[in-house]
Amino acid sequence: MKRVSALWQASPRKVVGALFILMLAAMMAVASGASFTSTTPNVGNVVAAGVMSIDSDNPDGAKLNIHGLVPGASHAQSGTVKLTNNGDADGVLTLSKNNVSNNSTPGLSGKVLVDIVDELGHSVYSGRLGSMPAVGAGTIAKNATKTYTFTVTFPEGGAGDNAYQGASTTLDYIWDAVSQ
Repeated sequence: MKRVSALWQASPRKVVGALFILMLAAMMAVASGASFTSTTPNVGNVVAAGVMSIDSDNPDGAKLNIHGLVPGASHAQSGTVKLTNNGDADGVLTLSKNNVSNNSTPGLSGKVLVDIVDELGHSVYSGRLGSMPAVGAGTIAKNATKTYTFTVTFPEGGAGDNAYQGASTTLDYIWDAVSQ
């Protein structure tokens, strides 16, 4: 400490000048933006999209094959379809009809009623077979199965029902699944 004091007494300008130069050098080092960086590669990363896959218990044939349907609720007939989610995620199901074909006029699809319910008894659709829009059919968990029951009824309509004797209708049901 005595040396600094002696230097200060001998030449205060030199001490202030030296301090100024040291301070200037420190500011330049900080302000220069000098920094150290390092990079390393991370190769071979893979990102793959998942799959949404819904399978039916009978993908090649009809789910509903009803013959001899006559007017009256006591003559309703039903069939079931079981879906399995083999995809990578839970799915939101939509059911729609396609390729409706009637062999007569008036068309049987405009007369008969269909009720579609899931295994828990939740209604998916209830109304005229030919008027069904695309409807939400609930969700199906990954690796789970879900069963739907289709019940078809020919409502009583009196003498007008005679026009439907021998009539038939065919249609396709389409199940779509979108991941949640």
